[in-house]
Amino acid sequence: MRHGRGLTVLLTAAMLSLGLTGCGENQIPDLTDEEIQAVGEYVAITLMKYDINHQSRLMELTAPEVIPEVPVQGQEEEPSGMGPVDDTPVVDSSGAGVSGDTSFSMEEVTGLPDGVTAAFLEHTVCDSYPNESDSMSMGFSLDASEGRKLLVLHFSLTNTTEQEQEIDLFSSDTIYSITVNESYTRRALTTLLPDDMGTYRENLSAGGSSSVVLVIEIEEQMAENITSVSLKVKNGDKIATIQLLP
Repeated sequence: MRHGRGLTVLLTAAMLSLGLTGCGENQIPDLTDEEIQAVGEYVAITLMKYDINHQSRLMELTAPEVIPEVPVQGQEEEPSGMGPVDDTPVVDSSGAGVSGDTSFSMEEVTGLPDGVTAAFLEHTVCDSYPNESDSMSMGFSLDASEGRKLLVLHFSLTNTTEQEQEIDLFSSDTIYSITVNESYTRRALTTLLPDDMGTYRENLSAGGSSSVVLVIEIEEQMAENITSVSLKVKNGDKIATIQLLP
């Protein structure tokens, strides 16, 4: 493209020169000496600009030196993958309804309709969820990996209004992170369970309740020594952190 533009400029300059010397005269009656000199300098600069053998040294661009970041001594490099959960203080929210220690409640973060509340019920540790009898009715079961157990957190969703409410947690883009014993953090599994809170989508009748769960895998040796469980619920810039156990 630059060579094409250069050729256009050269042709234009030639036509200008021919036009100015027409009628057999070598004078430019409409231009002063200073203007003639300015035009000549402009043509000279233009020819130099588009001469492929000429390299301008008016501005030499050099790539900025990139200095690699050096980790601070004593600071471990964070491994690739999901980063750790923020160290957000949590409060006990067991009982009727669930609320966090931030300015948002679990209901606000997940986008539950007004009048629909969420409450933590209990936790269970198992090799498979649901159990064999329940899996027959639900049509799907989830098995723990070898050397691990399933930690299942049970919640209830209650419609406190006098009209049916549509619950659509599948479209809320909410992230559920569960921390066990203050150091072991995992995102809740996305499953095909019909009562998976992350994908739950049902109509809840007036005054009705429905049970939902969040599930993670934990190390087998951890199953016998669960001292605390907290839940972090995040959707965009909305965050709620809930202490479930003790």
